[in-house]
Amino acid sequence: MALLAACNRLPEIFPPPAQRVALFVPKAGSLGHFFSMSDPNADAYLVHDVAPSGPGTWRWVYDHPVLRFALPAVERVNFAMDFAIPERTMRETGPVMLTIRINGVVLDRPVWDKPGEQHYAHAVPPEMLRVNAINLVAIDPTPVWVSKADGGRLGFILSRAGFTE
Repeated sequence: MALLAACNRLPEIFPPPAQRVALFVPKAGSLGHFFSMSDPNADAYLVHDVAPSGPGTWRWVYDHPVLRFALPAVERVNFAMDFAIPERTMRETGPVMLTIRINGVVLDRPVWDKPGEQHYAHAVPPEMLRVNAINLVAIDPTPVWVSKADGGRLGFILSRAGFTE
C-alpha cells in the first residue's frame, strides 16, 4: 500500500500570470483611473444617480448614473466595469441596454439578455478622452425597473468601474 501511494504524479507547474502595471498611481484620497465600491474613497467617483450607500461592495444605480475619473496621457485604454442585473428586475424589464457615454460621446450600446454578474470592457478611442483631466462616464440603462409599491427606479448593481490598459 505504501508503495502504491508513493507513485502519484505531482501536478504540473505553471508560471504565474503576467502582472499588469497600473496606468498610474493616484495620490491618497484623489481620483484615479479605476475604483471599486469597496474603496474608502469610492464616493469621490460618483457624480449622479448612484445610491448613497450599499453593503460595501456594490451599490444600485438609477436612470442616469455618472462617474468621474482622472486619466494621465495614455495611448490605449479600455473602459471596463463589473456589474449585475438581478433576475427579479430582468424578469419584469426584459433585456437591458446600457448606453455608455464618455465625455458626452457614445462609446457603446451593449444589450444583456441574461441576469446575473456581468463584465464589460471596450476600447476607448483616444479622441474621446481628456488627457490629464477629469473624464465623465455616463451609463444609461434602458429600461429601468420601476417599483409598483413606491415608484422607485433601479437600473443595475455596480461593483467596479474605470479605465484599464
